Amino acid sequence: MYTVTAEEVFFKIKEMLPHKRAVFFDRDGTLCRDAHFLNDWKDFEIFPGIVSLGELKDRGFLLIGITNQSGISRGLVKESFARDVNAVFTGTYGFDDFYYCPHSPDDYCPCRKPSPGMLVKARLRHKINLSRSFVVGDKDADMLVAKAVGARGILVTTGKQQTSPYADAIAGNLEEAVKVILSYGAA
Repeated sequence: MYTVTAEEVFFKIKEMLPHKRAVFFDRDGTLCRDAHFLNDWKDFEIFPGIVSLGELKDRGFLLIGITNQSGISRGLVKESFARDVNAVFTGTYGFDDFYYCPHSPDDYCPCRKPSPGMLVKARLRHKINLSRSFVVGDKDADMLVAKAVGARGILVTTGKQQTSPYADAIAGNLEEAVKVILSYGAA
């Protein structure tokens, strides 16, 4: 034990602690048009501002998708289709991971937003410091999940709501959300 220095211990512990920054994105209404239980490719329309998310990757942020998909438990959406849609974001747009909750609100699932289960899973898997991270979404549930984990919530007005008392900032679209995030500096 005398050969292990305090500096070595410090750096090993620091390596183990969550330290990465992430931006968590809701899917429907935020990254793509909300088709109300998206279950057909013809209704899948990605917002053009998605290309601006590359700026966040360039600044060292992980991009993580988080989406409630109760249409799966209701029998309105095939789970394989939801996974295929999510894979578009990881395969084409550089998302580092994509989580979804297939449960209905009546199931009281701990991963269904506004509960923080999906963010906690991502934190553990990717070593994310949630207090240095952001959640971008189009409704109160997205802003509340940000509050639950100590992240900043940015409401985009491309979906369900135009305002939220829980948002730290409001942006008109994804490009504006990127500017807001980058305006926080190193966060």
